[in-house]
Amino acid sequence: MKNRRKGWPWGRWQIPITALLLMVGLFGRGPDVEANPANFASLSLSPGFSSKTVKGYAKGAIALHRIVGERDMQRNMCLGYGSPSPDHVLVLKKNVNKLKLQVNSSRDTTLLVKGPGSRLYCLDDSSKGKDAGWIANQLPAGKYSIWVGTFERGQQFRYTVTVDEL
Repeated sequence: MKNRRKGWPWGRWQIPITALLLMVGLFGRGPDVEANPANFASLSLSPGFSSKTVKGYAKGAIALHRIVGERDMQRNMCLGYGSPSPDHVLVLKKNVNKLKLQVNSSRDTTLLVKGPGSRLYCLDDSSKGKDAGWIANQLPAGKYSIWVGTFERGQQFRYTVTVDEL
């Protein structure tokens, strides 16, 4: 006769389930997205820098508003699909008076930037067509997480982001 325990059959799932329950119970949510490193190149810049370009590969995996929120500070909708981790991290060593980020790709892109103090900027098309761009004034020093999004779920393509001080 087999020896059977009464109650919940934990077995091999006991440790992973317990760890997950502890994480959710202690922190109120799953792992922190901000802790994830950038998928591609990061930049660290000081005022007076020359134009910089970073490259990446857009992966329209999940709706970006699920990561950063539905709307930004100006009530713009946060559109697009991308990776759970930021594609790039921009660190401004000092305050910058005027900064421009421009995505260049063969497809329609979106751009999300999450800065110090959870400042969120959600952008779609720029004056250059379907690629998203951002011009910002009086940016404080700090870390800016950048997501380049695809406009449709499942799209994948290469892009470049150019950063200029104006």
